[in-house]
Amino acid sequence: METISLIAPDISCEHCQRAIESALSVMPGVSAVSVDIGSQSVNVTFDGGETTRDAIVERLDEEGYPVPA
Repeated sequence: METISLIAPDISCEHCQRAIESALSVMPGVSAVSVDIGSQSVNVTFDGGETTRDAIVERLDEEGYPVPA
């Protein structure tokens, strides 16, 4: 298992938190998602054999929460 922490500057409210948690938690290999509104951070624990950091970043972008490079 791997855990990554990403910053998504567009996180601003509980709706954002729920949307991100819902979108990422259904991805194959993702076992935990935690969103901190104050720090605009997303922590994701996942199985690197089933998904990748890039796939998670892409999913966030699709949901409207792009992660700066």
